[in-house]
Amino acid sequence: MVKKIIILFLILTVLFVTGCNKEKTPNETPNENAIPFLTFAVNEKNHNIEAYLNYWDIEKGKIIQIDSVIYKVNKAPRYSDGKPDWGGVVSGYAYPLSWDGESYIYLSSQYHEVKNSLNFKIRMFDDPRDVGRRVGISPFLQDPDFFSYSRDLQVRTKNVGGINYLKEKYGDFTFTVFDGEKVKEKEVKISLYNDTFHGGVSSGQAYLYDKDKGEVKALHLYYDNEGMGHFLVCSVNIEKGTYQWYEVTGIEGCIPNMGQMDIATIGNNFYIPLCGNEIGVVNLDDYSSDLVIDRDELFRKLSSYLPSTPSHISYPYPGIQGEYKDILILAGMFIFGGKADEEPTFENFRQVYVAFNTKTNEVMGMLEWNLLTPEFFIVRDKNGKELSKIATDKLVRGISKVPSADGGLYKYGHFLNWGFIRFPHKNGD
Repeated sequence: MVKKIIILFLILTVLFVTGCNKEKTPNETPNENAIPFLTFAVNEKNHNIEAYLNYWDIEKGKIIQIDSVIYKVNKAPRYSDGKPDWGGVVSGYAYPLSWDGESYIYLSSQYHEVKNSLNFKIRMFDDPRDVGRRVGISPFLQDPDFFSYSRDLQVRTKNVGGINYLKEKYGDFTFTVFDGEKVKEKEVKISLYNDTFHGGVSSGQAYLYDKDKGEVKALHLYYDNEGMGHFLVCSVNIEKGTYQWYEVTGIEGCIPNMGQMDIATIGNNFYIPLCGNEIGVVNLDDYSSDLVIDRDELFRKLSSYLPSTPSHISYPYPGIQGEYKDILILAGMFIFGGKADEEPTFENFRQVYVAFNTKTNEVMGMLEWNLLTPEFFIVRDKNGKELSKIATDKLVRGISKVPSADGGLYKYGHFLNWGFIRFPHKNGD
């Protein structure tokens, strides 16, 4: 009898421990084409930020959450009048260096701590994200190294910014490419003052590594003496350490200054923001470019989502937030009420994420957050029908309790402006 009781006790103990340690899983599995994204939760007790994985399942019309922390962001916030600036930590340090939403995530070993890799291949980089800011000096007043990332690629640049930008004839570029555990590194001196380029934004706005050809394609933006914008592509042969410049044809003129986070990579193309709130594409096969998304056409496609015609569309719209497979994620803000020729009051606005299929040029769905009903995120289909909704405080865990540095609450739109939601983005810095 005693033996049976002991055996029963051991079985119950094992079941209890297994139940406590079992990793929580979602109630349902997302569709294979569901769009992944990260949300960042402030853990004030541990003084850090936790990154959670979620899926926007367009076919099921809902958000599916994975109740597991992928990584932690161990960066303390700065304080203003005794209030922590968590938004600055999220926008400056929380994002992956690069990730495709399918297979890999690149993280910084200085600020990120992996907790659960799930199905992603995680690669850590000793990447100092705040060069210059740590000592309170603008990076443009010194000569720091800059780091950029894309799939299977890290680019380190020197003598392309700071006080030496106008002095050096060549910029020092170190390209590190990898295939699994195989790593190849090549240092290349690239002239930024050739007959075509004449300077410009020298560190590059976007990178793509072509394994089959052994080449890195770097997209550069520059402005001529008349202020007209142009794109160039620098093609670098990793084996030989040689490079060649190509002028991009098709798009020039009014081109806004942009950073690496503003450019998406799909296939062998770069998708770029343009003046007039439009989106263009640079094809790296023939170095041509074209307009992909016309602002007025996109607005017509989105009109069924809106209760009435907005008085303002906030710039930049559409803004590129990321990419997944063939899908561009765009973001913008519609403001209702008031007159179009008056300053908007921002008392009634909707911030949206739009899934745009680059193959069919169609809107697949939209996520909407409405200031008049800030408690919920709404999932809509391509006809504007409400498919489901999720509590804002559940989607971005505990955001309603997080005070912003200006004394308000992030839940009133601040968490969107500061990037507490992040879609896959391969082209990172």
